[in-house]
Amino acid sequence: MQAENTSNEEMYLVGEIPEELHADDGAAADELQRIIAHEHSDMAKMIKGFTRTERHAVKLSTLQKEYEKNQQKRALMRLMRRQRVEIDDRYLHDVSNADLAWAANEHFIDMMVIVTDKPGLHALLPQNDTDPSYVFKLDLHQRHRTWKAKHVDLGFDPAGRMLYIGTYNQEEIWLAMVPTAFIRAERTAAAKHIDAPNSALTQRHFCMITTFLAHQLHEGGYKDIQIRTAYPLELTQADMRQHTNIFGHGLIDREIHELTYREVKDLHTRMVARYEDFASEAPEGWLGDGYLRDNVPITIAVRYGQNQEICRFDRIDEEADHWNRLHRYKCVRTMDVALATHVKCVPVTGWEDVDVGAIMRDNVEGIYDSPSEDDRQLVNLRDYPLLDDNGHEMNVYDWRGHRIPRRHALIDDGISTAGMLFRLRNLHEVFEDRLFDGGGDSDLGIDSTAHFLYPIGCLGNIGQFQANGVMNCFLPLVRSINDRLAVDDDDDDDDDDDIDLDASTRAHVTRVISPVSSQGYNAYVHRIRARSRFHDVQRGMMTAAFLGTHVSGQANLNKAHDLRRLCDIALPFDRYHEKIVGADFDQSLRVENVFTIQVGRLRRAERTGRYIFKNIIHPLSRMTSHPTVLQVIKRHVVVFRQDVLPSIVEWTTFGLCTALRVLWSMHQLNLENGIPVPPYCVELTAALERALNFSHTGNPKVLSKGLMDPLWLSLSCMSDGMPCVSPIVSLETSEHLTLRVRRSEWPVSTRTAYPEVCSRRSMLLNFGLPHFNAYHAIFHVKHGICNLPDMFESHITDRSTRLALYIITLAVRVYETDVRTLVQSGMNASLGDVGQGPDADDHEVAIRLERTQALEAWSNIKDKILGYECRAHTHLVRAVVSDPRNLIDGLPKSVHSPKSIQWFAREMISASASGAAHPRAPFISGGGALPVMRVALSEAKCQLGITNMDSEANVLDLLVRVLNKRHVMNVPWSRNPTPGPGRPPSTVVYDSWVNLGSRHPHGASEPLIVGPSQRRIADATQSSTIASEKDCRAPWSVNDLSIQELHRMLDRSTLPVEWSLQLISLPNSDSYVTKTYEWVRDNYDGSKPVHQTALIVAIIFAAVLPNILHDSTPSHLRSVTTPEAITHAVRSSPWCPPPPGRKGFTSSHHFVTMMSTFIIAMYEPTSPLRIYMNEHQGNMGAPWTSKHGAKGIKPFNLVRMGLATAHGINIYTSPKYGMSWRVLTSSEIINYHSHLLRQLRDQPYGPHSALVFVVGETMANNLARTNQVKGRGLTRKSESSVEAGSSKRPRLV
Repeated sequence: MQAENTSNEEMYLVGEIPEELHADDGAAADELQRIIAHEHSDMAKMIKGFTRTERHAVKLSTLQKEYEKNQQKRALMRLMRRQRVEIDDRYLHDVSNADLAWAANEHFIDMMVIVTDKPGLHALLPQNDTDPSYVFKLDLHQRHRTWKAKHVDLGFDPAGRMLYIGTYNQEEIWLAMVPTAFIRAERTAAAKHIDAPNSALTQRHFCMITTFLAHQLHEGGYKDIQIRTAYPLELTQADMRQHTNIFGHGLIDREIHELTYREVKDLHTRMVARYEDFASEAPEGWLGDGYLRDNVPITIAVRYGQNQEICRFDRIDEEADHWNRLHRYKCVRTMDVALATHVKCVPVTGWEDVDVGAIMRDNVEGIYDSPSEDDRQLVNLRDYPLLDDNGHEMNVYDWRGHRIPRRHALIDDGISTAGMLFRLRNLHEVFEDRLFDGGGDSDLGIDSTAHFLYPIGCLGNIGQFQANGVMNCFLPLVRSINDRLAVDDDDDDDDDDDIDLDASTRAHVTRVISPVSSQGYNAYVHRIRARSRFHDVQRGMMTAAFLGTHVSGQANLNKAHDLRRLCDIALPFDRYHEKIVGADFDQSLRVENVFTIQVGRLRRAERTGRYIFKNIIHPLSRMTSHPTVLQVIKRHVVVFRQDVLPSIVEWTTFGLCTALRVLWSMHQLNLENGIPVPPYCVELTAALERALNFSHTGNPKVLSKGLMDPLWLSLSCMSDGMPCVSPIVSLETSEHLTLRVRRSEWPVSTRTAYPEVCSRRSMLLNFGLPHFNAYHAIFHVKHGICNLPDMFESHITDRSTRLALYIITLAVRVYETDVRTLVQSGMNASLGDVGQGPDADDHEVAIRLERTQALEAWSNIKDKILGYECRAHTHLVRAVVSDPRNLIDGLPKSVHSPKSIQWFAREMISASASGAAHPRAPFISGGGALPVMRVALSEAKCQLGITNMDSEANVLDLLVRVLNKRHVMNVPWSRNPTPGPGRPPSTVVYDSWVNLGSRHPHGASEPLIVGPSQRRIADATQSSTIASEKDCRAPWSVNDLSIQELHRMLDRSTLPVEWSLQLISLPNSDSYVTKTYEWVRDNYDGSKPVHQTALIVAIIFAAVLPNILHDSTPSHLRSVTTPEAITHAVRSSPWCPPPPGRKGFTSSHHFVTMMSTFIIAMYEPTSPLRIYMNEHQGNMGAPWTSKHGAKGIKPFNLVRMGLATAHGINIYTSPKYGMSWRVLTSSEIINYHSHLLRQLRDQPYGPHSALVFVVGETMANNLARTNQVKGRGLTRKSESSVEAGSSKRPRLV
């Protein structure tokens, strides 16, 4: 290792993709692996259109020609069909060609992690304590920095234990709080899990550790560091600055301390000596969770992403000296290293023989004919042939099995190494344990190794790999190195003296080197990637720039502008081209292995940097050049001719890049003028960029299956290699190349009904979740306009009205999502500090747990979260109300509460029309509802043809209708204003609510309570019941009321829950009968006298079941012709039961629904029934009469109950409207309604009078005997003596 290495970067990982392009529904790696390994994988579950499409072969030379001639139209047309690349022979070298020179003599270290095994700063202490250039930069300002080293086993769970504290010699230094067991016993160290979201220390623990460090620096006299309070009570970073100046001398200073070796050594000594006392003397408030007592601080040194060349044959001793100076390895527990070797293959113009005498002098240990120690023979090099019959060199090997070159290759100037990638189809062979059965490698703990394949450049089965171990050809060499190491056999545990370990177990216990992982790729990626691991094509920059046209806020707009500028300068794939064209860069095959070195298992005398480098690092690095390894690699690589790779990627992705270029050109004006790019084009761009990323990385996780499967992009990438798009996308070539999307065919999520997207990750990481929610909802609205669901409000014949309702419904759903997010985030913040620390009592913890459970229950409700169904309101009250004593009062009330739903709808419209930068109530800051509602209302107006303010009442009515259907009954609001100057609060909060129902006296009784927890639940339930009874739109049930109690629900504006079309066997949806029921359901308004009268009369009618039929026409009426006489006869006719054996007269719910529908439909001229009757001379039609007549739902009973007048004796048989009967006039029905309500409210005997008024005295008395009403001095009769008949009724004048 060289001292002059560059700054740390994270090491390159095969197939790694940026966060922006991680797909939530990405394809699994094993799915891609099966497709590569098995050519004819089962595609039955894939989209049928894709599988039925024929796949064509296209030569690589054809793709190169199209790219070099810039044939964009042809490339786009090729993108529209399935293809697989065939590589022409002229692009490849024959691996068996004798005139190819192979070498694997360049080695690199890409990562090193040193874990110490003793408390203190051992990772910072060099072997040489006189280095004047030593400096440790102590940095305590990155508490939130997380541990990211991959493929490293620390020996403990890093969650909540890791703190970055600075740099030493370009190494990151981390302080790790490890369990004391980790220090005491290597083999039994088991880290106690800490409940933390990541590896960073919590704020409390960070403050404890920095207090300890400040103490030691203060006592050691380092500069002017001081600590005023031994153990500060408030453990926050802000408060810590009041107690110590270790962070800086000001309140915002961020000082980094540069410590010399002497200062570090002094700090180390003090930490070791004082930590135990510091922890034991800490106050009780510090020791509650046992963090200080159970853990001790060690240090870890990390160096990665360096790609530093090592093990140069002419500098071995110099490097060994450097390793020896760098660290004191006697206190090192483990060392993890990533060692890479570049495998090169170069065509030669000739060969020059090496002097035989020189070879023999350099290999006095012996020269052999085989690398294997088991079957090799010494050879006399002077008599040993140089070449075999095919012109290949007859290889000879040194005593360690490494090949001895007998010829030097003559290579022309300017000839570079051939580009190589792995042949993936059979690569699984090198990771199967069967390759080395019986080889004695069980001590390495190796079985079949999990590995992952990443095809590159649309080539299908050619690319790179990553594995959770090393290729099995390395294992015998690793074992051999392990066998030669000086292992410490002394066992400090006396209990093990009598244990007889078998050879395999002892080998495992004493093994020093363990393989961890490996990867193989082409070294050109180090040329094209940025410092942050990902090159430009991988970042989804175009998607982010397009998404920037959908965001608001100056910071987001500035970021969007910067992204657009970057793409205007050069699109991502153009930047890739600029990096590879005309550049001379390494195209070697890079094989990289990660090993864990158990330094603590070496003999103490050998725990030096020199020994480790010469006996471990150097031989591990040279393994790739060993013939047994190199021959395996040769069998599994594809060798391209010079200057082919990485240009292949440009040739094969030319169609993708052209499509992206066309999309960018199509929307240049949108970008320049800040006009939102259509979501369909944004998502198509995102899908194409993901496919392009897959072509460069081969990682299937970038393929968002929800959208990219129907677009065929993910299916084609995984099964064909070459991407293609489905007929959802079409190409227009009339004047300019244009891509069009068939919007009606855009895929929709079966789970959410939202249009599928794959830009979510990019929007989240660049602009945030609220902006994605707004964008996705706007897309939903736009898509809804193009694709109105068939079943949505299907009874409405006007499509414009249906569309307006649909898009307003989508906007209200987004508002509901915002409320859900507001409550969840507010509650989580509120509950976060409750019950924490040693001072929290059991009562607080119990309340916190109950509120958390209530929040979870409320959050799990899928629909109508702001209403009363599914106990939504009860759960919400229990969660939001912090003091159990206030549960009975319900949700915390705003000064605006209560209000009507019309008021709330007007507030929504008003706030949507406001041009203010920040949303005001009812819209939630950071939510997506405001922009969506603006779009929805605008689109609704367009659909309805509204052009003036007077017509906006139509939109208000639609919004009210949607809010009612969505059960929006309680909404969060801004905090109540406080006395004094200043603007009133406008930000919506989770603990201030407005009820949208009118107040109403409640009659709820106190429930039986058992225990405090049940009481709290009961209080919340009771408050919900009270709120429900006060709300005119809350659900209510006929079953819960007798007719005596019906006055309690007279202010309800909604139908009872028993009113249901599911109870009625209706004909097909086109029938006027079905449409009549749907019309009444959707237009019922309890504030209208006729609607409320219809419902009350229907409830009374259902109460007299089964006595709802009548006798035949009385004989005395045959000669009477006056309407008054006929009406009087009908009103006086007895209520008769059905004939014996006739069924269908017991379910009151059916009759409430049917009779109320009949009455309302008859009184509303625009109802489907009345429209039908007007078109058929007053006849109700056979479909209606056949279903309703036999049930008593007919004009006769309307007349009998006073809701109509008879005009002919046909009222008894086949009445025709206008001739035999008529409904009451408007003034008459209003009088009827007023009289009925007045009697129902006149307690206690008014309800009985109401029954007499509607169904006669006899039936009223019968219902009084069944406790439906309170009668006037009645005596109970036996059932047999109760006659079904009518009696005197009061007349309504």
